Amino acid sequence: MKVISINGQILDLEKDAKISVLDRGFLYGDSVYEVTEVRNGKVGFLKAHLDRLQNSALKMHMHLQLSFKEYERRIIEVATRLHEAGHDRCYIRLVVTRGEGEITLDPQAASNQNVIIIGKELPENPTSWYDDGVEVIIASTLRNPVKSMDPNIKSGNYLNNILAYNEAKEAGYFDAIMLNQDGNVTECTTSNIWIVKDGIFKTPPIAAGLLKGITRENVIRILGKHGIAFEEVNFTGSELKDADECFLTSSTKYLVPIVKVDDTIIGNGKPGCKTLQVLDIFKSEL
Repeated sequence: MKVISINGQILDLEKDAKISVLDRGFLYGDSVYEVTEVRNGKVGFLKAHLDRLQNSALKMHMHLQLSFKEYERRIIEVATRLHEAGHDRCYIRLVVTRGEGEITLDPQAASNQNVIIIGKELPENPTSWYDDGVEVIIASTLRNPVKSMDPNIKSGNYLNNILAYNEAKEAGYFDAIMLNQDGNVTECTTSNIWIVKDGIFKTPPIAAGLLKGITRENVIRILGKHGIAFEEVNFTGSELKDADECFLTSSTKYLVPIVKVDDTIIGNGKPGCKTLQVLDIFKSEL
């Protein structure tokens, strides 16, 4: 089941959900978006997601035309419809496009933004992700340089990530890790990346070229709260493969242990105990 809202109107049929072919989100990826989870009608970390939506928009010189209160009202309306239909866990995608206009690169050609909210049932994540871990590759597709396309603009222009993800899928892996031009790890295609080495949790700094993930920030908070050693530091693909533990974080996947990178087994080839410890704390706070 899907519930779709376009510019504040809930559409009863998915086939009625339409946007003009002249919309800049369609033509150029000129849009921003956020994805979050809903559990039992409660939207996860909504303020943090709306803050990041606004940050993305400002970075691309697009001023949001609705208040946070209105975005929240529309999101909750979609989430409530899904909950009333019996769905305890749902996926919410909020998209704000710059709007429709003449076919030109000039962003001033559009004036009225389109706001699309897509909600759908979200099954529980496979237990195998957490019991057995997942396998990833290091993609040959490099992360776009920050000065070319800042990953902290969470936009509809996602081709860089798609190319890397396609490498992983064609090779039969769960996901791909992307390096920057300096050979340092940035993130996976839709999630942040972490390692544990000698008891210290490490994740790349934002300046390496990665999205400031909401779950990433919550893991940092948890580590600080519990006095667990942590660093934001650059590391290479080789250093990642030499880690004792490795995991990824995202709003819908939480913390997923990584047990193999390319042909290299991480640690003992099983989900790390420190990773699972933090995962348990994170889940207890949902």
